[in-house]
Amino acid sequence: AASSCLLPQQSHKPAMSCRGGRPGRLMAAGNKAQLPATVAASRSVEKALEEAAASGALHLSNRKLKEFPRSARNYDLSDISHADLSKNLLCELPEDLCQFISLETLSLYHNGMRSLSSNLGNLQALTYLNLSRNLLSSLPPSVFQLPLLRVLIVSNNKLCSLPGSIYALTHLRQLDVSCNELQSLPSELGQLECLRDLNLRRNQLTTLPEEISELPLIRLDVSCNRISHVPFCYRHLQHLQSISLDNNPLQMPPAQICSKGKYHIFKYLNMEACKRSQEELERHPRPTGFNSW
Repeated sequence: AASSCLLPQQSHKPAMSCRGGRPGRLMAAGNKAQLPATVAASRSVEKALEEAAASGALHLSNRKLKEFPRSARNYDLSDISHADLSKNLLCELPEDLCQFISLETLSLYHNGMRSLSSNLGNLQALTYLNLSRNLLSSLPPSVFQLPLLRVLIVSNNKLCSLPGSIYALTHLRQLDVSCNELQSLPSELGQLECLRDLNLRRNQLTTLPEEISELPLIRLDVSCNRISHVPFCYRHLQHLQSISLDNNPLQMPPAQICSKGKYHIFKYLNMEACKRSQEELERHPRPTGFNSW
């Protein structure tokens, strides 16, 4: 009976106390799930760097990086052409990235960047640049020193203006500056002869520059602004397939016309332009070419 009473007490003692080495193993097993996340993340980063050296594509998105991995210097990344560092905690553009002169695409979406390095201009092969969802209040000259850039996405920042030097992006086909604080646009936009897609949604624009009518745009989004008048010359946007003007205090064309789509918008602009031309002609009649004596 006495021995039977001791059995429950013995059952609470770890069985490995009788065997050397076993306690350490079990303790390690118990702590395995509690390994620091930084260790696993570090291993993951190293694997990404190793793969980048082999494939030419660097994938470091969503790693909670506050800076570019210092261990990257242990790998030959000189030939990488694609880099994705989106969804991290970068406060500024890593200088190391600016040394990868073979980069063609660079995504820095959803970080905390407030500024961009002047060395960004080193990336002369860059064709795609995504800087959306950061804290940029302006774009430095280095952005406009990228001669081959075709896609520039700077949506969801704090931009108050676009510099006139944007005209230098002669190969630009897509420009997305939606969800910023733009109050006006530079007339130099009209010099972007390759621009096909212009997204100006959700800014503070009150007017649209007439020079935009000279672009070969296929898509134009100016919704959610403060625009009351669409210039008559926008009827010359012959390639336009999609135009969005909703959520503006429109007076010309009226909102009910704009809600019907591009055909009705252009029809209205044509009719109003003809009407204005006729009125102008009546106010200032052309000379007949005959002299009166």
